[in-house]
Amino acid sequence: MAFSFIKPTRHDVYPFIDPREGLKDAAKGRSVLVTGAGSGIGRGIATSFALAGASKLILGARRVDKLEETRTIISKAVPECEITVVSLDISNEVSVKELFAGLETPPDIVVSNAAVTLAKSDIASSDIALVAQEIDINIKGPYLISRAYFDAVNAAERTGCLIHVSSESTWKFIPMCSTYGFTKIAGNLMIEYLQREEEMGAGRLRCVAMHPGGVVTELGGGNFPDNIKQLLIDQPALPGGTAVYLSTERARFLMGRYVPATADMEELEKKKEMIIKEDLLKTRVVGWRGSLG
Repeated sequence: MAFSFIKPTRHDVYPFIDPREGLKDAAKGRSVLVTGAGSGIGRGIATSFALAGASKLILGARRVDKLEETRTIISKAVPECEITVVSLDISNEVSVKELFAGLETPPDIVVSNAAVTLAKSDIASSDIALVAQEIDINIKGPYLISRAYFDAVNAAERTGCLIHVSSESTWKFIPMCSTYGFTKIAGNLMIEYLQREEEMGAGRLRCVAMHPGGVVTELGGGNFPDNIKQLLIDQPALPGGTAVYLSTERARFLMGRYVPATADMEELEKKKEMIIKEDLLKTRVVGWRGSLG
């Protein structure tokens, strides 16, 4: 039977996950890589980690001019944070490898946020070329980032935390978002597989998927029906604070899972035992348990 044990009650940062309050210094001394950091959700996440005390930010995206805007904004708020801007195409293996090869040490935290929604139509009328491009960026891209981070962390014999920015469209029908939905659901499963494989192996990486909420961004700002646009009421600081929380040790019980930023993290902690026991917040087929268990 399907049920819901949490509700979307949060739309902006709140004290428990505020990097200046409940999570003050939660990222102190940490290095953080954020892809797709040129605007919207990525910019909000990068800002939150800086406010939480991160000593170094690596901001990656295709548009360096937008990354420079992000750097300027964060530097004014947190001048002591070292910020590096990197031109990055996450769908290009060479670009991703060059990014990690250019870092002295692997980042303590990687937020895989970059994504696109190009084929804004139903499947029957979709542009195949746009669908192919979306698959490249939304599936291949996060895989390349995750794989490169995994390799770097293990080569350096360090530990790390990977936060994959997911979407509500991975489990909920949203008109005009078919391609985005089926490309983003791959990330949920990738995170679960990677976390399970890490638990069976060296265990150097902690991995989690985060739904950022309904945030107005360049990605999803146009060509959507008004009934969808009116649902985009969440602020970038919400996924920002949630990402900082998920990078902390107290959120370890949520690794390998899909965590909606619109849920109250303090309330989620109170349900920790149930989440672990019933293996909740996973991508599953409701009502069916396969022959493999």
